[in-house]
Amino acid sequence: MGNCVTNRTKIQTNLEKPQKLYIHQAFMRQTLTNPESRKQLLLFEDNFIEMFDESLIFGQSMYWFLLGLQNNEQKGIEYETMLQISEVFVLGKSENEILRLPNRVSLIVLIVSLFGNLNIKDAIKQFASLEITYLQTTKCMQVFINMMLRKQNLNEQPIKAFIDSIFQKVNGNVSILQLIKFFDNYMSQLEEIVEDYYYNKFLGEQKLFRNPQLQHPSHILNQEWIAFMYLSFLNKDSNKLELLYSTNVHERNFELLSHLLIECQTSVLFLIQCEEGNRKYIFGAYTNFEWKDDAQPNGSKEDCIFQMLPQFKVYKTKNDKFTRSQCTYLNSKHSELKQGIGFGGELAKEFRVFLNQDLLNVSCKNHDKTYEPGELMPLKQAKVSILEVWTIQQIQGTTQFKDLIYQKIDEQIEFEEFENPLVHLDEDISSYRSGDHPSLNDSIHQLKEKDSCDWEGESQSGFEEEIIIRGDGFEEVKKNEQGFEVIPLNEASINKKSTKVQNLEKLPQPPQHEDNQFEEVLIKTSESMDSSALQMVYNVVSGTFGQAESDDNWNGDNSDWKGNGSATGKPNRVQLSKDLATITEDLKESTNTQY
Repeated sequence: MGNCVTNRTKIQTNLEKPQKLYIHQAFMRQTLTNPESRKQLLLFEDNFIEMFDESLIFGQSMYWFLLGLQNNEQKGIEYETMLQISEVFVLGKSENEILRLPNRVSLIVLIVSLFGNLNIKDAIKQFASLEITYLQTTKCMQVFINMMLRKQNLNEQPIKAFIDSIFQKVNGNVSILQLIKFFDNYMSQLEEIVEDYYYNKFLGEQKLFRNPQLQHPSHILNQEWIAFMYLSFLNKDSNKLELLYSTNVHERNFELLSHLLIECQTSVLFLIQCEEGNRKYIFGAYTNFEWKDDAQPNGSKEDCIFQMLPQFKVYKTKNDKFTRSQCTYLNSKHSELKQGIGFGGELAKEFRVFLNQDLLNVSCKNHDKTYEPGELMPLKQAKVSILEVWTIQQIQGTTQFKDLIYQKIDEQIEFEEFENPLVHLDEDISSYRSGDHPSLNDSIHQLKEKDSCDWEGESQSGFEEEIIIRGDGFEEVKKNEQGFEVIPLNEASINKKSTKVQNLEKLPQPPQHEDNQFEEVLIKTSESMDSSALQMVYNVVSGTFGQAESDDNWNGDNSDWKGNGSATGKPNRVQLSKDLATITEDLKESTNTQY
C-alpha cells in the first residue's frame, strides 16, 4: 500500500499511548470515506473538505498546510503527519521543533494565512515576524465562527464590524503575534472551541460546545452577533437568550420595563439602535447584577458596554476600587432624581449611557469613571428606533476537556482490575475497542468468574431483577435476591411536582403472573394523606407502573406486610399506567394533596 514505507521517520510527540491509539483509529476511520484513500491509507483534499464540511476555507487550507509540512512525494497525508498536527489540537502545544506554537488558535491562524504558500516549513520558522492582511484575518474569523455555529453560510456584517475595529488604526497589515495576543486577551474561549471542533470532526467525539441560541425573533440580533458576544463577554455557560422587552412588542412602557428588570434573576443584555439618515448605530450593555429600582448605582465588574455597528468594540469596567457598584442605575419612583436607565458614570450621575424614561431618547459619552474609554456612537444624543432587552439563561457547566480520549476508552472497559493490554499501532484498534483483543478477553473472563452474576446479565444464583428508582424515575435494573421492594416516598418532596423515591427496604416475594414480570413498589404517605397506602406494581418488561387495587396481605398503614406471598393469596388486578407522572396524578386525586 502507498502508506507502507520501510524507512519512515519516527515522530516524537508528548502524546501518551492511549491518545496515539485513538488518533490512529480516527485516521483509519477517515480513510474509509473514499476508495482511493482507503486503498493507499492516505488522506486527500476531498477527505479534509468532507471532514471540515462547515468551512471550505479551513478544509482546503488544512490539506495544503499538511502537504507542505510532510514535504515528500506523496499527494496524500500520512498518519505520521496527522499525529504531528493532532498533538497541538489535543495537548494545546507541541514539542516538535517545527510546530512549536503558542496555542491552538495560533495554529488555525497559521494554517489559514499560509494557504497558497509552497514553503510551509520556512514560513513557520519565521512565525514571529509574519504579518497578516485584512482579507486573511477575515478568513480566519470566518473559520472560527464556522466552528462555533457549525454552518457554512454566515452573515458577513458582524465579521466585518469586528475586523474593522482591529484594523481601524493600522495602516497596512497586522503582526500575527499581535493578533494572537488580542485573541488570547479578549477572546480566550476560542482555544476551547478549536479543541472541541477538532475532537468532533476528526476524532469523532460529540461536541460539548453549544453556542447560545435565540429563542425569539430579533430586529437586531442573529447567531453571528451572539457568537462574537459569547467570545467577548458572555458567561461560558450561557445557553439561550429570551426576549424580555422590545419596543416593537411592548411599545414604550417604562413602568413595564422597570417591573420586568426587577423580577429578572438572570444576566441581561440591552440593545439600542439609533438611526440618522442612512446611517445606523447599534450599541448596548451587558449586566450580571440584580436590578433594583432605588435610584442608586449598582452592578458588578463583569458588566460591560459595547458598540456593534459600525464597529464591534467592547468596553469593560476599569480595574480600580471606585467601579465596584457604578455600572447600572434604575429609577422609576423618585421624581426628584433623574428617571430612566443609566450605565456607568459616577455616584448615579454623569452616566456614560442614559436612556430616558420615555424610552425614546438616549445620550452617550465617550468616557466616564466606570468603563474603558471609547466611542459607542458618534452622536451625543439620538432617537431610539429599536430597544430590545434580552435575558440570558445559563446551564450548569459541562464536562471540560479533561481528556475525552481516556474517557472514551474507559467507557468500554473498567480498568481498575487489570492493566491496559499492549496494542501496537499496526493492530486493528476497532477490535481492541470492541473487546476482541486476546489479552483483553482474558482479563474480562477473570472478571466474569469473580462476579456473582454472569457477563450476559443472567443470574447464576437465582437472583431476580430489582428496579432502582432515582430522581424522577428508575435509572437501572440491578440484581437482588428479593423480587420486590418497599420504597418510601421522601416526605421532603411531597410539595414538589416530581416524585423522588429513595431509601429502599426489602420485603418477601409476592406472587407473580407467569407471563409478566412485576415488582411491587410501595409509596408511603405523608401526614397530609389519608392512612391508606398507595400500592404500585412495576412491570419490568413493559417499563410501566400499575396499581394493585386490593390485596388481603396489606394491612393499610405502610408498616408491615402480613402475608407470606404464597400462591394462595388473592390475585391482584393490575392496571398499567404510562409513566410516573400518572402515578403523581393518582396520588393527588386520592389524597386531595396540592402540589
